[in-house]
Amino acid sequence: MNFAGGLFSAGFEWISWIITMLVCLFALRKAPWVTIYNDSSLQNRFLGCLVVIAFVWQMNVNLNIGVIIHFMGMTTLTLFFGWPLAILAGVIAQLVDTLWNGQAWSVVGCNLLFNVVIPVLASWWVHIRIEHFKPTNPFVFILGSGFFGCVFSTSLTTLAALGSLKLFGVVELKLSVADYLGYLPIFVFPEAVVNGMFISATTILHPYAVVAFNEARYFKQSEREMILDEYIEPALDLEQTEAPEEDEQDDSRYRPPKDWYDKDKDS
Repeated sequence: MNFAGGLFSAGFEWISWIITMLVCLFALRKAPWVTIYNDSSLQNRFLGCLVVIAFVWQMNVNLNIGVIIHFMGMTTLTLFFGWPLAILAGVIAQLVDTLWNGQAWSVVGCNLLFNVVIPVLASWWVHIRIEHFKPTNPFVFILGSGFFGCVFSTSLTTLAALGSLKLFGVVELKLSVADYLGYLPIFVFPEAVVNGMFISATTILHPYAVVAFNEARYFKQSEREMILDEYIEPALDLEQTEAPEEDEQDDSRYRPPKDWYDKDKDS
C-alpha cells in the first residue's frame, strides 16, 4: 500500500526514513554478492522478478483517502531470494513506483516501511520458525511459509499501518478501528492465495529457484523398502529369465502323447 503525503506527522516520516535506511544498509551487507556475481541464472531470475514486481505495483486501487492498495508479493520474493535481496528488490520497485506516479518523497520512508520492510521481515521470521522444526513434507513449506507466512505478514503490515495512522496521522480517520479491521480479509487472503500459488508452482517444478526451500531434506528418498526391492523367486523374475535359443527349444510339451501314435499304427 502507498500513502499520500500529508497523512503522517513529519516526525513519523523521519523515523520511517531512518528505520528503512538502517535496514537497507544491513541488507546490503548481508546480500550474497559473490554468489550473485558468479551465478548468471540467479541474476536473470532476480532481474526478471524485479521487473515483474515493479509492473504489478502499477495495477492498484485508489481508496480516495490518500491510500493506494496493490499486490505486494514480498513473501514470494523473500522465499525466492532470501530477505536481503527481497529488501533490495522492494526498495528498487518502490523507487520506480514513486518516480512513475510522482509521489511525494517525504512519505517514501513510510511506504518502504509498510510495503517492504515489515512484510519481508515478518515473512522471513515465519519461515525461520517453521525451519526450526526441520519438516520433511514439502506441503509444510508451501502452506506454512508460503500461504500462512503471507497471511501473517500482510495482517501485521495492515495493522501496523492502521495503528500508525491512528497514532501518528494528522488526518482524523472517518471510521473506527473496528470498522477498518472488517476490511482486513479483503486485503489479506487474495495476497496470500496469489503468493501461495507462485510458491507452490515454483517449488514443485523448479525447486532450485527457491532459495529458502531445502530440496535435499524435503525431497529425500524414503528409507522404507518398496515391494519391488523385496526378494523375488528366480522363476518369477522376468528380468532374469532368459528365452531359450531357437535350436534348443523343446516343443515336446506341445506334441500329443506317444500312445496316440501307437493307436494309429494298430488301426
